[in-house]
Amino acid sequence: MKTQKSNHALQRAVAIFCIAIACGLSACSSNPAAPSTKPVEPTPAAANQTAPSIIIQSRSSKAITEDIIRYRTSKGMKIRSKSTLRLEFMMMMSNTKSPTEARMSYVLNQTESGWRVTARVYQITNPGSQQEKVQEITAAVSDKLTEELASYAKISGKP
Repeated sequence: MKTQKSNHALQRAVAIFCIAIACGLSACSSNPAAPSTKPVEPTPAAANQTAPSIIIQSRSSKAITEDIIRYRTSKGMKIRSKSTLRLEFMMMMSNTKSPTEARMSYVLNQTESGWRVTARVYQITNPGSQQEKVQEITAAVSDKLTEELASYAKISGKP
């Protein structure tokens, strides 16, 4: 029983680590893929969690989304769904016991002082099957997300 719990904890730690690495490693760009299913929607519990966000001034939503797309695809992620104010990316994770997918969701909301960009990260085990399990892991990678969002603000400061 104790070994089972430690194996589960180790598997979860490896999955979170893999997602953090996927966010940080550079890879070849990939062509956007057409979405096959609806975007991940936050569960009521997830909606109560605070997701990292930043307000970007003096920039169009189109320019911001182009920066996000350029950055995420350079990291090997594929576009899962795209609208004018919402982006969702996906990447299959390797070295996991069961099929696991990382998804990142970005939402833009206009405020009086600029565009608020909010990011969330999900881990989907057995995607597309009846055993699919969606788990928000934004809190586990919030430091990396905060750094990434800050980089978009620096990009927006360039002439």
